[in-house]
Amino acid sequence: MLSTSSVSTSLLTKQQLLCVITAQTEIIGNRFAPTRVMERMAELAADLTFASGAVVEVIEEDEMVYAAATGMARDKVGMRLKASTSLSGLCVQKNQVLNCTDARNDNRVDSVACEKVGLRSMLVVPLHADGHLLGVLKVFSSKTDAFDDVDVQILQLAATIIGAAVASSGTV
Repeated sequence: MLSTSSVSTSLLTKQQLLCVITAQTEIIGNRFAPTRVMERMAELAADLTFASGAVVEVIEEDEMVYAAATGMARDKVGMRLKASTSLSGLCVQKNQVLNCTDARNDNRVDSVACEKVGLRSMLVVPLHADGHLLGVLKVFSSKTDAFDDVDVQILQLAATIIGAAVASSGTV
């Protein structure tokens, strides 16, 4: 259930909220497996933030693993990144939303790797289930400074849905 304390309807449009609610209803009605929920939420996050793609990364030991991906990263499911050298790993370490407005000028990211895949900006939010930190939900763009506060809210809603699905499946 959405509350006005967690979502400012003045920031999210009614159309964006309707998309989130529709996806949530679809997931609940079909009782999707957590992997399918991750895929659906990555698609929704990319669409609603006008991103070039989105990724759900899960923590496995000292690595971040692409569990679901869409857009430019669609063929990267299973890819592993060192948590210690990735923005996603830093998001997990700090347990906070991180916004990279320009990968060429941000020392928290591997600018050479970002250049190779055409990424200029990223927004990363922590992903929790039943009080456990599981990973992150990340959107990225080929444009600089592509994401704003509304995009943060969208990702947080999508991350909450993923967390609830994982928790209800008992895989935490």
